[in-house]
Amino acid sequence: MAQVKAGIGRQLANLPGVNDAVRGEAERRANKVRAASTGHVLSGEFLRSIEVARAAGPHRRQDWHVVVSHPWAIAINWGHDDARTGRPVRGIHAIEKGLE
Repeated sequence: MAQVKAGIGRQLANLPGVNDAVRGEAERRANKVRAASTGHVLSGEFLRSIEVARAAGPHRRQDWHVVVSHPWAIAINWGHDDARTGRPVRGIHAIEKGLE
């Protein structure tokens, strides 16, 4: 039976081009989130808050995240109740589009 060599994941992650490929995939997903966000009323602020960031930590050199830092990101993405009318406002579900 085949066995996996200990530490092979770390060795593969440090091969030339792997970090660029992982960052490229994060950028592709961020662009999908941006594209899905363009129709929102506050799309300018929301769009500017979407970025790709390197994960923190000593063992995270190849990890990248799509970050949405807008203060209303949760309400914009998943929906909320209108403050004046109390009616539900549907979310744009842009973050989920980045997962497709």
